[in-house]
Amino acid sequence: MMNANTEIFYLINNGLSNPYLDFLMPHISDAGGLTCLAILCAVALLLTRKNVFNSGRYYGLVRLFAGAIILAVLITAPVKLLFSQPRPYLVLSHVHILTSSVDPNSFPSGHSATTLSVMTVLFLKAKEYFRRDVLVRCFAVAFSLTIGFSRIYIGMHFPFDVAVGCIIGIASGIIVCRYLKV
Repeated sequence: MMNANTEIFYLINNGLSNPYLDFLMPHISDAGGLTCLAILCAVALLLTRKNVFNSGRYYGLVRLFAGAIILAVLITAPVKLLFSQPRPYLVLSHVHILTSSVDPNSFPSGHSATTLSVMTVLFLKAKEYFRRDVLVRCFAVAFSLTIGFSRIYIGMHFPFDVAVGCIIGIASGIIVCRYLKV
């Protein structure tokens, strides 16, 4: 008998498998990775710091993004090493794998943690920085859910890995918004 974590994994990874999502999900997943978010954040820091395209008003927000990413990584990396839980494709059969990873550890999801850290900051600070804050908040929620879903779909994480990564990310975003003065 499988546990709920494995059943939900198979439901998403195998049950929803189709060619369109097979093409789309690895790209979506990459958008929530540390490398992509760090590069975007670094570029945004440079642009907003220099006020390129009149973007200086967002410098504080981008600094919060950077702080949230750093905090999420500082929490997630040691937890991954501490628990050393293998990725689904290393312990289950019939996993639909759409990407690869050099890190064999699955718990918690670093993609979910970094994405949620940034999206939590965006959600919490939307009213201060954007006129259409409701639209920005909807984007933050939708993007967060899509990244978490993609990590399961491509075979890299169990649902519990994603859930804990999300909790770490949300906590990181809240802590940074509360304590980092920008």
